Amino acid sequence: MGKVKTKVGFGEKVREIEVDVPDGEPAPWGADAKLTVVGTDVVRVDAAMKASGRAKYTYDINLRDMLCALVLHAPYGAAQIKKLDTSKAEKMPGVKGVLPFKKAGDPIRYHGDEVAAVAAETEDQAEDALHAIEVEYDRKPVVTTIATAMAAGAPQVFPGRENVRPGRGGQPRGDAEGAIKSADKVVEAAYETQVQTHSSFEPHGTVAKFNEDGSLTVWCSTQATFGIRQQAQQVAGRGTKVRVFAEFVGGGFGSKFGLHVTGAAAIRLAKQTGRPVKCMCTRESEHTTGGNRPSSLQKMKAGLDKDGQIQGLIVETFGSGGIGGGGGCANPIIYSYGAGKKTESDVFVNGGPAAAFRAPGHPQGIFALDSFMDECAHAAGLDPLEFRKKHSRDEVYRAQWDLGAKMIGWERRNKEAGKGSGHLRRGIGMASTRWGQIGAPGSRVDVIIRDDGTVEAHNGAQDIGTGTKTVLATIVAEELGLKPPQVAVKMGDTDLPMGPGSGGSVTAPSVGPAARNAGIDAKEKLAELAAKKLGVEAKDVVFADGKVGTLKFEEACKLIEGGSLRGTGERRNNYATYRGGVAGCQFADVEVDIETGRIRPVKVVAVQDAGRVISKLTFESQVLGGVIQGISYALYEDRILDRNVGTQMNADFLNYKIAGPADMPEIEVVAFSIANAGNNCGMAGLGEPPTIPTAAAIANAVFNATGLRLRSLPMTPDKVLAAAGKKEW
Repeated sequence: MGKVKTKVGFGEKVREIEVDVPDGEPAPWGADAKLTVVGTDVVRVDAAMKASGRAKYTYDINLRDMLCALVLHAPYGAAQIKKLDTSKAEKMPGVKGVLPFKKAGDPIRYHGDEVAAVAAETEDQAEDALHAIEVEYDRKPVVTTIATAMAAGAPQVFPGRENVRPGRGGQPRGDAEGAIKSADKVVEAAYETQVQTHSSFEPHGTVAKFNEDGSLTVWCSTQATFGIRQQAQQVAGRGTKVRVFAEFVGGGFGSKFGLHVTGAAAIRLAKQTGRPVKCMCTRESEHTTGGNRPSSLQKMKAGLDKDGQIQGLIVETFGSGGIGGGGGCANPIIYSYGAGKKTESDVFVNGGPAAAFRAPGHPQGIFALDSFMDECAHAAGLDPLEFRKKHSRDEVYRAQWDLGAKMIGWERRNKEAGKGSGHLRRGIGMASTRWGQIGAPGSRVDVIIRDDGTVEAHNGAQDIGTGTKTVLATIVAEELGLKPPQVAVKMGDTDLPMGPGSGGSVTAPSVGPAARNAGIDAKEKLAELAAKKLGVEAKDVVFADGKVGTLKFEEACKLIEGGSLRGTGERRNNYATYRGGVAGCQFADVEVDIETGRIRPVKVVAVQDAGRVISKLTFESQVLGGVIQGISYALYEDRILDRNVGTQMNADFLNYKIAGPADMPEIEVVAFSIANAGNNCGMAGLGEPPTIPTAAAIANAVFNATGLRLRSLPMTPDKVLAAAGKKEW
């Protein structure tokens, strides 16, 4: 299409820019676009299926002659297998297949490491067979925390390799040490965050069935249908045709990209036995092997001038992804500083490997960064909001901060932290978030219009519960002049057009623009048919209010020959855009009982942008979920490993505490819609940023309420009481 003028921005801050639109792409929806259903409260198109129980998840797939597979997990954090004998298990009633993963001499490096799997006629028979597998372990010393792993003489998780992988860091900016040395004030603090397990409602699991023609059908609880197809082909054998289904997925925060041991076991046992096999994680194994957010230790040091401006900042972080890496912390970001220097190190411990977890590195990074910003503001004698404004000229953040502050009642906060009386203290805090994803090319959407007036949108990617189906229905309905419920969306089937994995908040902004292109293509084809009947030019046929020109939509569809027509839309490159990422902030009002140590969030205001808001209800649902998960991370969740044997002591939902309904504050969501011209819909990623700032906002509110600075997550009552015991009230 070439150069196109469009209006970008938000509220009163709108301006016209010129963007280079690829050939075949429509002009982006600008700030002045007149849209009918986009941006409205659209009820989820699959709501009735889920609420009625008709939605089938992987766990619900039950095939004829299907076997149940279970996995035997190591009970220790570090050991060596002295003996592994599966012969008794192989002879147990109902057992049809046994699959060893380890052999004598192999190491065990974390509780839950997979030793073997069995497939039997029933779950009880499979359980009995697991108990019949004879395993002798030679236990080894363990390290379970960053501190113990870094201590002199600590046992090595990987013999011959140090537990601390040497620090990484970007190019230093200026002389941070010199700037701090010459500063008027120096602020220094260290922060710790815990391991958070994924705890998706639906655990990892797979059903595998080899068909008569040698092809393989897989049902999988996954965030990447096409990635699973590729991995399943590798397990089943090169040349095997694989089809993957994931129509409904019970949650996934980043750990469900891989086939997982359960998937590989299901496929291998199905091939071994010639029968369908289902293999699902138990709740315990989901905690120990399903992935987690790494723990961290973050040290920060800053030098401030007499006006409270940060002249130099040094950050040193240590993160532990168990036996794997991925322990980096996302900071410093968002704010502007003077000279800067950062190093990052991974620390190995005897814990299950980490997996990408909703905004990897960011919740722990922002907990430290925004807590430190508050500490710097306090040292400078400045209001924390004004202090942040001194360190950012970004017009979006500044507008969001002002809006959030007004909604929470920022003027109500204690001018002096901890000032008050009685055992219940109230305070207000804030923190910020960012993300940098507006989608990518590589996806295709097909829109099928049938001669009976029904419309379908097809894409093979998965909707993991985020509402992608509703987003596609809304965009297609906008182009065809329909209501979203009139568009049936089919997803989660690798025989449908290519789509992305659900990670990095990439899914909706990748498939959404393709859906718009497909809707336009289908619309133009139907317009040609209607134009002939109406005696007008196709370009003059308007789709609106359920009509095609002057014809009812259903009447126009009767003109289709052959039963249906198909519109196809490809996701093309992003445009040169006004804004490539998203911004947001959260303000928390909390109550702290200084006698019991309990922290009770009273209200959270979450202001978030995701480019143009497509479905307001879906947007709000995503932000609510992010805040809830952030509250849980801030106050409750914590994987606890036995320091002697490395066993997770709380691998269940009784002892692994997750925030519940009674713990929820009032949560007010503000959809801060921005016309960004980054793609034809102006969409940007949303799934991850809402969970990033919550813990920091709550910690800053606790300080404002009590004058107690809690630098360790989760902020449990014992930590409040320990800090309170050192304070003169």
